[in-house]
Amino acid sequence: MEIKKPNSFEVSDKAHADLFNDMVKVLLENDQGLLEQLIGHIDDTKPHASEEEKKKWNESQLYKITGDDGKHLISVSADKNIYDEIKDKGTCTFIASPGVEDSPAPSNAYLRGIQTVGQNNIGTGFAVDTSGYAYYFFYNSTHVSITWTQLPRTVDKDKWNGSQLIKITNDTGGVRVSVGTTESLLDKITQAGKAFGTFYSPAGVQDNPSALSARGFYHFTSADSNNMGTFGWVIAVDYRNNVFTNYLDLNLGWQGWRRLLSAADEEVKWNKVELPQLDNGWKIYNSVDGIPHTVQYSKDALGVVEIIGSITGGKVGFDSVAFTLKEGFRPIQSTHFIGVASSIGKSSTPQIHRTSIGTDGKVCVQYCSNDLNPNEFITFGFRFRTK
Repeated sequence: MEIKKPNSFEVSDKAHADLFNDMVKVLLENDQGLLEQLIGHIDDTKPHASEEEKKKWNESQLYKITGDDGKHLISVSADKNIYDEIKDKGTCTFIASPGVEDSPAPSNAYLRGIQTVGQNNIGTGFAVDTSGYAYYFFYNSTHVSITWTQLPRTVDKDKWNGSQLIKITNDTGGVRVSVGTTESLLDKITQAGKAFGTFYSPAGVQDNPSALSARGFYHFTSADSNNMGTFGWVIAVDYRNNVFTNYLDLNLGWQGWRRLLSAADEEVKWNKVELPQLDNGWKIYNSVDGIPHTVQYSKDALGVVEIIGSITGGKVGFDSVAFTLKEGFRPIQSTHFIGVASSIGKSSTPQIHRTSIGTDGKVCVQYCSNDLNPNEFITFGFRFRTK
């Protein structure tokens, strides 16, 4: 565009003409500058902003999530807490100084994180402290504080991966195998296969080590193609604190329950036989110094019964019952014993008696070699195994 220049004013009053012509000259210079800028803009080869681009800019994020320098938006000092500082904010970054009350970080560590918010006073986020621990957090409108959860580190996962992964109990700490009342304890734990575990078996279960309920451990170190245990052991404890063991060998089968003995098993309870338990005229024998030889019997942990003591004055004979042993203290089969009898009247020649003990527990002094004083002194010192 060419700007036309107007003619100069020429009048007889030169001073006024020059003033007017100078004003026109300034206007022309301004127009020339504007023209040059307009032409330069038209000739600019760089693309101008399109409507689409302007729309994008208009719809861009207008809320800051960091500071102007790209660092955190919110700084929580040691005398404040994170929850109060971020609960009313939107998505934002933050830093918490060491010692902040609700920081999950160690007391000497800073915490940096980011929060995301979808609704008022409902937030979630992630944070990492300067000691290397990471956390996620959340809170909602009914909360008065932040709930933090520490995330596992590589060292934690390595520790877990190297730990025992097979359960020995159920998820609540109970036993892994519970034996039903109609099942076999040994069959049920064998079905666990190659494993270490715990079990419970109620009283009366088949193959139970005790007449009482029992709890224990089992460990099979190998299994067959059907995942049945083939070599292993089991330890059971009944509720009277008796301990039993058993062992499974693929070639020999179960070896049978064996009870472990303790110091407590060495202590036995003696059952005294006194009147009116003595029968057929028998009484407890008293020595010359007046000390009674009380008849007593006991049973040890191996099931061996021992009878001690002495009697006098009763009837000797095959059907003469001196006393009767209680159930649980009776022999496997009827048996006979030879004991010491009185030698009075026999010139101090040693005398004997023969006593029988039946499976019904009846103790009978059947014969005495001292035919003059057969019932003067009959002493017991017998041992036998019970049923």
